[in-house]
Amino acid sequence: MDKYYLRHHRSQDDGINIVFDQNFQAVYLVAGRLGKKDDQLTVQSMSGEVLVRLRQLSYGLIPRFEISSPTETVASLNFHLGYFGDLIFVHQLNWMISGNFLTNHYVTYHLTKRLLSVKPELRPDGLYNQLTVLESNDDLPIHIAIAALLDLWSLKTNKINLALQRPFVPLNSYYNNFFEESNRG
Repeated sequence: MDKYYLRHHRSQDDGINIVFDQNFQAVYLVAGRLGKKDDQLTVQSMSGEVLVRLRQLSYGLIPRFEISSPTETVASLNFHLGYFGDLIFVHQLNWMISGNFLTNHYVTYHLTKRLLSVKPELRPDGLYNQLTVLESNDDLPIHIAIAALLDLWSLKTNKINLALQRPFVPLNSYYNNFFEESNRG
């Protein structure tokens, strides 16, 4: 069981995130952006070799993504927001990701076998997503790409939820208060 750390809500300025191992040594780079059709996010070795590319295929409320290695398409995924909580199916790999994506608490399964669990962890230099790999590391770059995607998605969704939670003030009550104050003065 190995642990890796991906900085929570990576810097939006430079678009680069570093993945650390359990000894906090840099092992992977995550670069790119998502949000528009054909945007890409790549997972690279520290030498710059692209290991996995995650490409956004569609735009909208429930976008679709394609995961590829340098030579072939490995899988595709799209969000399925259902009655039983958040689910994502990674097609062609037969993975199911289940949990709370807004708080970055989720688990990846292959059939009934747990492959990965993700949870936030506060470290001295900031908040990280702790990726606990329960099986072989062969698919680790794919797990990292998906974790980076879900981290960005949770950032966008949390901004939308915060905007929706602002109190609604009807326009006519604003005008009533304005006119009452102007009549006093």
